[in-house]
Amino acid sequence: MKRAGFALLAVPLLVGCGSSTDTSAPLPSVATSTKQPTRQAPPPPTATPSVTPKASKAPTPQQVALADLVVPSKTFTRTSTREWDRERTGPFDTDRFAKMLSGTPDEDRRLFKRTGFVRGHVSIRMAADDRRLVVYLYQFRTHQGAVQLQNSFWDQYDHGDRFTVRGLGRTWTDAGLKQSSTRYTATANVNFAVGNILVAVSVTESNKTGKGLRPDTELAATIARQQRDHLTGAI
Repeated sequence: MKRAGFALLAVPLLVGCGSSTDTSAPLPSVATSTKQPTRQAPPPPTATPSVTPKASKAPTPQQVALADLVVPSKTFTRTSTREWDRERTGPFDTDRFAKMLSGTPDEDRRLFKRTGFVRGHVSIRMAADDRRLVVYLYQFRTHQGAVQLQNSFWDQYDHGDRFTVRGLGRTWTDAGLKQSSTRYTATANVNFAVGNILVAVSVTESNKTGKGLRPDTELAATIARQQRDHLTGAI
């Protein structure tokens, strides 16, 4: 059954560091009698062995919170004013996705189980002019699982016009203008996989008349490339 629209690690990184404390031989005590026994010079201080700090291992996706893997944006900095958005922003597991974010919960439960879904996070932010940026991060046990869900989600939806995202391989895109009972909304979607993480980026803009609205495919493509670079550098 087709559905319209398109609906993706942070534990702080733990880096060990070694430290050492210099030690010295105790000072000789002061004699209390007038005749002092012959003393030998105290042994030299024991040198503190040098410690070579262990090289920190590259963090794995399990050591990074998904919220920290969402690309920062200088344009989309505001928390959404919509109650619907605020209720759905944040981490999700299979149950939360099925109850809060899915249009076909039973089907998506089966998909998540079959593809080895681990966890996810959705970020919803607004620009000063009320444009809306939605970023989903879905983590899987394998890269193959991420690609499999990418294909399955794509097949669930009716799609608009495709566009090209230069520099980003194996990318599904669509864009279009839709009308509800009260508003017109222009949407540009990009989704792609980086390692075992599936990314879905959506940029929307709406008004009551539809005048001047068009999907901002260029902005969606730019954010997608930035998100790819952010993920690549973090994991």
